[in-house]
Amino acid sequence: MTSSEGDETYYRAVEELFVRRRGAAMLLSPRDWTLIGEWKDAGVPLRVVLQAIDNIFDAFERRATAGRRINSLSYCRQEVLALHDLYRALHAAEAGRPSSAEAAAGGAAAARHLGRLARRVRAAMGGASEAGRDRLVGCLARVAAELKQLRREVKGGVQDPRLLEERLRRFDEDLLAVARGSIAASELDALERAADLALGRAGDRMTRDARERTRRTALAALLRQVAGLPRLTLFD
Repeated sequence: MTSSEGDETYYRAVEELFVRRRGAAMLLSPRDWTLIGEWKDAGVPLRVVLQAIDNIFDAFERRATAGRRINSLSYCRQEVLALHDLYRALHAAEAGRPSSAEAAAGGAAAARHLGRLARRVRAAMGGASEAGRDRLVGCLARVAAELKQLRREVKGGVQDPRLLEERLRRFDEDLLAVARGSIAASELDALERAADLALGRAGDRMTRDARERTRRTALAALLRQVAGLPRLTLFD
């Protein structure tokens, strides 16, 4: 891929996600395009930008009144910067070369992110309770408490931020397993069919393992949507 092709991919991926999550067609403003360029020039990885946009829309949709929309990409600016701080600090730690300032920044960014995830988990408890999914409410309460404890450990320097993603992955898997057992069999069958349909003809060109991984990812996304669950991760 040439440099210009890479630029185009970066810009278009950000635009497509923002417009899709907004739920109504719009053209990005010149200021929005400039902001994307600033992120790219600053070396912010595309997946960090996309995760930040998802985080902002997830939070906005839970609290916004009907009909309200995010009208500018600048609404996501602070979240992009916060996740990029976390990304840089964790990668410096993985390379074995974090400075004390980077380590402190990584711990602070990780603690903020864990706080956001804990709030999203607690918000999901309300929806699960209204739907009568008592087991899921219990699992969400446990995960919220563990996220709170994990945040304390990170802030206190006890928990290595590099191990966070594995901990979050286990929490996420626990929630998905309980959510799967909390919905009606007919609804689960419908989700299974929807996951198969999402693969489309692309699935025919995949290896068996790749097809199954992609199908599991699609099914997990559908389960989260139905059960109102956040995705517990640092970065997609």
